[in-house]
Amino acid sequence: MEEINDKDFITTLREHGLQVTYQRLAIYQALYFTKEHPSAELIYQQVKKRFPMISLGTVYKTLEKFYEVGLIQKVSPLTEVARYDATVSSHYHMVCLKCQAIADVHGFEVTGNIPLPEGNHFQVVRQQVVFQGYCSDCQESA
Repeated sequence: MEEINDKDFITTLREHGLQVTYQRLAIYQALYFTKEHPSAELIYQQVKKRFPMISLGTVYKTLEKFYEVGLIQKVSPLTEVARYDATVSSHYHMVCLKCQAIADVHGFEVTGNIPLPEGNHFQVVRQQVVFQGYCSDCQESA
């Protein structure tokens, strides 16, 4: 991921129609500067170090708002706990069935569209491809 500064974050938030606050900025930065796919709770723990008065609810609401406007992705393939990704460019995810680690897959395209059944009046706005299996660490420990 290329380096981004506070001015770029502010521009990005404004481009997505979001009011810029220190808390939103801190939440976006916490997600952007990690290669992991953290949960809201992990982001909360990180942001709380800078803003002790922030609530977990604020982090959840902010992440949902970021997701709604397309600023981040939500990855929730295995558990009830959503995980988040600041990379919104086209890519897929590999999820370990044992440790639940999530890794990005870039430079790979699934060819062809998946057709919906005839007469289905469903408008697709997002799609996700998730490969499930075992990461190298879990393969070795098995």
